[in-house]
Amino acid sequence: MAFEFKLPDIGEGVVEGELTKWLVQDGQQVIEDTPLFEVLTDKVSAVIPSPRKGTIAKRHFAEGDMVPVGAIVVTIEESSAAKAASAAVATPIAPVAAAPVAAAAAVTAAPARDPGERVRAAPATRKLARDLGVDLQAVAGSGEHGRVTKTDVEALAHQIADAPVAATAQPAAAKAPTAATALVRGPDEERVKLKGLRRKIYAKMRESKDHAAHFTYVDEVDFTAIIALQDALAHSGLKTTFLPFVVKAVVLSLQKPEFAYLNAQIDEAAGEIVVKKRYHIGIAAATDAGLVVPVVRDCDAKSIRQLIQDIRHVGDGARTGTLLAEEMSGSTFTITSLGKLGGMFATPIINYPESAILGLHKVEQRPAVVDGQIVIRDRMYMSCSFDHRLIDGHVGAGFVQSVKAYLEQPALMLAELV
Repeated sequence: MAFEFKLPDIGEGVVEGELTKWLVQDGQQVIEDTPLFEVLTDKVSAVIPSPRKGTIAKRHFAEGDMVPVGAIVVTIEESSAAKAASAAVATPIAPVAAAPVAAAAAVTAAPARDPGERVRAAPATRKLARDLGVDLQAVAGSGEHGRVTKTDVEALAHQIADAPVAATAQPAAAKAPTAATALVRGPDEERVKLKGLRRKIYAKMRESKDHAAHFTYVDEVDFTAIIALQDALAHSGLKTTFLPFVVKAVVLSLQKPEFAYLNAQIDEAAGEIVVKKRYHIGIAAATDAGLVVPVVRDCDAKSIRQLIQDIRHVGDGARTGTLLAEEMSGSTFTITSLGKLGGMFATPIINYPESAILGLHKVEQRPAVVDGQIVIRDRMYMSCSFDHRLIDGHVGAGFVQSVKAYLEQPALMLAELV
């Protein structure tokens, strides 16, 4: 008996994912929990296991394809023993929306809903529609509760592009969407398909620049006292970078009422500012595949020692690809650091839909004036980018000054924590 395995709902608000890698081949024998494929969504990268024992009869998507939630990904031919076991003990499967890929092919350019009715679609899908010149009101959604998916938008765009051109001139609004200009292929080049994590980074950065109104504020911070704390901890057997202290300074600053919007997001569909009451800090980490942002949760409730352990855990897990799904999403504010390659400063791009991101750079010994004397101090440029739709210039500057004060005088942090 053939069992058709559909892509399950692997995260709130996730309507599709990119199949980045197959872990099985047609004809291969599998058992329950055998890893079948890797899938990458806007929120998480996950390995999807087999819910059945049997033989891989057919893989319905290729690596790099976008797979809607509910679409049949692989057909498994169950053995007689497996069928009997399945009948005796049903394997619980999370409820999923029936959104087969074939449904997208039925999309037509006719109005799909009443005038003024709100279209259900993810932000990435809305952006794709804008890029392709497709009116979302004209797209019949194949997702759960009529949600429009990227596949639906692409299907309608193809139908419009393939439609015969009328003999008479058409109004500009009725013209087919213009495809992105293709580069001329040359003999002295190599082409690599944009896929996997790099495609997600590509889309995420574009989404951030399309939505958030970026501005960046830069200041120089004296890290001499923090480095002295690092040395003291190292002598007691607890080695750490300066990052846990920065996280604590950031969270203490975010908790101040005047900086509440730096720990907030904009619900564009509802026209509301969503102020987060928990402090989950994303720590941008460079990996061989590209930049990822694992999350340290509830940083306001953790000691410096706990932050040292948790930051080390997510950093190691990001590099080895062993983090859990919940450790890769849900941040409310992000910190990014280039470490020894940090240079003077940069203008970091906001981890949308967050409203701000803090960039840390290289700590160097520089001459500074202290109490009227020129001395050598450990100093670093710190840059913070803000969404100007939410954060006014003086508020952003005040936030950076607050973080700076905590780092230059760590005793202030201790006073806040007692």
